[in-house]
Amino acid sequence: MRAALRIQPEDQTQFGRRRRDLHYYYRIEKKLIGKKTVYIYRGPLEISRDATPTNAKTRALVLHLAHGRCGMCGRTIEKHGVTLVVDHRIPREWGGKTEPENLWAICDECNQGKKNLFASIDSPEMRSAIRHSSVHVRIGELLKGAGIGQPVPSHLIDIVAGQDDWRKRLRELRYLGWEITASRVNLESGRFRSQYRLDKFAEWPPDPSGWIRDYEQKRSSRRRKRVKMLRTI
Repeated sequence: MRAALRIQPEDQTQFGRRRRDLHYYYRIEKKLIGKKTVYIYRGPLEISRDATPTNAKTRALVLHLAHGRCGMCGRTIEKHGVTLVVDHRIPREWGGKTEPENLWAICDECNQGKKNLFASIDSPEMRSAIRHSSVHVRIGELLKGAGIGQPVPSHLIDIVAGQDDWRKRLRELRYLGWEITASRVNLESGRFRSQYRLDKFAEWPPDPSGWIRDYEQKRSSRRRKRVKMLRTI
């Protein structure tokens, strides 16, 4: 590739970095043909990735706040000998920013598992859904992207939801006819992790979160009327 681009020797030291920088703006496929690695241009990204580097100060802060414990599995450096890496909760490829709120420290194993899951559900639809204003759509599309019957770890739902009360939002999907099964997995650290499996889903109404709010208001109104009626008997 260097030869094809006629890059001068004095400029080759920065070639690898400049090539990687292109991934922030373009879709580039890497393939091995014979013994040669080639890069194929697939067009511009719909939304450019955040090219902001994670500086040493930010990395140190994220690792300090982790207190030596993986944010996903709970294993520690001291007890389990894991190595922690600073990771983007929402990947840059999906629009995640390099800022403290989107960074956490996780072990190498969890980092690879997270990458594999996001890669397996990657699609234009998923990337669009994760930026949706409705938290119900963000959660629902993540479960749909993983597939019917496939468990999704709670920490990934937490990332996509972006709010503390995401479990309530998850339960509210049943108002729309969705069926979701919860289960738990014991971890090596002695902790457990919740996971959720999508068994059935329905089409989204025009305004899912608004529809759910109206449904709950009507349900609360009916409940108050029943209580009032029982008191008059």
